[in-house]
Amino acid sequence: MSLMMKRLVMMLLGVAGGVVVWPLLLLVESLQTTFSSYLVFSLLEGMLFGLVFGAVFGSFEGIVVSSRRKGLLGLLWGAIFGLSSGALGILLGQQVLFVVAEGVLSGWERGREAGLMFASGLGWGFIGLLVALTEGFRSRSLRKLGVGIAGGLAGGLVGGIALQAFKLSFPGSPWALLGGLVLFGLLLSFFYAFFENRFSWGALKVLTGPLKNKEYHLVKAKMSLGSDPKCDIVLRGYGEVRPVHAWIMMRKGKVVIRREGDASLRVNDRTVEEAQLRREDVIAFGKAKLIYGIFV
Repeated sequence: MSLMMKRLVMMLLGVAGGVVVWPLLLLVESLQTTFSSYLVFSLLEGMLFGLVFGAVFGSFEGIVVSSRRKGLLGLLWGAIFGLSSGALGILLGQQVLFVVAEGVLSGWERGREAGLMFASGLGWGFIGLLVALTEGFRSRSLRKLGVGIAGGLAGGLVGGIALQAFKLSFPGSPWALLGGLVLFGLLLSFFYAFFENRFSWGALKVLTGPLKNKEYHLVKAKMSLGSDPKCDIVLRGYGEVRPVHAWIMMRKGKVVIRREGDASLRVNDRTVEEAQLRREDVIAFGKAKLIYGIFV
């Protein structure tokens, strides 16, 4: 899978998240009068919203590296993280809405509707920001947390306001809700993919075997390569590749690859224990061969 295809898959998953959460929110809205308070109703909406989009973002990495185990574990982690993120996002959004409604807009009649739409959209935006942090927390990577913050802020804010605009423009319309949710998922995943590309320090492209032409962003400060599903870059189906065969990392502004233990590692047909990588360097170990570079 090329990096361009990866971005398209991520955006399609974002759209799918909007489609999946749509009937759940419709069900909750149909039961709104049975809730003890509007806060309880809003919290349930937020938790369902976070559950679905958290699961989507949590599964991204496993889908991209073709690891079913990593994808399922990520989905489970993302769903759990998304539940709490949804509740927290709604609470933060309610506080912003209260401040705007009671304070900032008290004497600004003309902009009241736009301001309230913005404030309500922030609630969804907060959830978007929090669920975009899913992979960063799961992988314990500061760089991926940075991707989540930047992508979540941009995509969550724009997508949240767009979602709220759809809801206010066509009140009570289930199709407007669907359109807003799909747009939210699309924008959130688009901005996440955009900033992941900006935060990466290069990419590896597989040149041989079953994963030929598959590309991997290098985002974490240190990433493992091997056949184990727990590796950051999983190279299954390649003979003589160990569970953890090598590590690629950023060190003092330089990209370095280092073998694990006494594993065989070659860079440009030269056997090495460790080597600094430059664009178009070819890495080989076992039956796998990859090239380092900047791919778009």
